[in-house]
Amino acid sequence: MGEVLEQLIAKAAVRDLIYSYPRGLDRLDPDLLRSIAHPGATMKFLGMFDGSWDDFVAWLMKAHTDMLYNRHTIGNVLIEVKGDRAVSETTATAHLIVGRADGQVEDRDTHSRYLDNWERRDGRWGLVNRLTLKDHRRIRVMGREEFDAQVEYVHAADVLRDDPSYAHFASLA
Repeated sequence: MGEVLEQLIAKAAVRDLIYSYPRGLDRLDPDLLRSIAHPGATMKFLGMFDGSWDDFVAWLMKAHTDMLYNRHTIGNVLIEVKGDRAVSETTATAHLIVGRADGQVEDRDTHSRYLDNWERRDGRWGLVNRLTLKDHRRIRVMGREEFDAQVEYVHAADVLRDDPSYAHFASLA
């Protein structure tokens, strides 16, 4: 029974880190994003990024701060644990709204999978490397007038740590 409990605890810790990724990204919180990974972690997003996790977080902040809207959602999560190591596959969707230089707006939907390697070091689980596979991407281009007539959204860069969820979670402290 002890081994089963140990596996459940490990899977819960890894799952919380997986769910922290979209939370950090949608709130443009680089500290939360960096906290997911161990020092020296790497990231490969095929065709878009290949480097360190810290550089990836900086790349994300630059790309997403200028977006009008971004929402990332975690879908299926499968985690396998063996001792102090774990692997996971996670499906994710991203809905992004990006203003273009020509005044039009891109409404983007992307479906991806994260293939992650995790390690427990000094009792703490953290990401060691991630490979992101893009399974589907759709871009709809709209004129600004059409966009303004059809879409309401909250711009993450206008909210940041003033998002009510931070106070909500801090209420337990």
